[in-house]
Amino acid sequence: MGLEGKLSPESRLLTVVDTFAGYCQVCHKPHVVARISVGGWEYHGTICGQCLSGLADEVQRRGKGLAVEKVGKTSSEGDPLTAILGSNGNARAPLRD
Repeated sequence: MGLEGKLSPESRLLTVVDTFAGYCQVCHKPHVVARISVGGWEYHGTICGQCLSGLADEVQRRGKGLAVEKVGKTSSEGDPLTAILGSNGNARAPLRD
């Protein structure tokens, strides 16, 4: 069963468990980091605010690319882009009755 089957609609995918002085698992530098809990996964990761902001910027950048790219094309880095179907924002068509 995938991660989708373990999360209820009311639960959050990402949650900040706590913050502390430590090393970011993304940039490997000392920062104040957040211990992040991912729904349906027993392990926690640590990330600094800079790297978390950088990931958010990447999501926005790739989202803007979807608006101008055709379905099936790849980004300049060679990563496949997925078209968003339906109004719910998921990358698959919504279920029909």
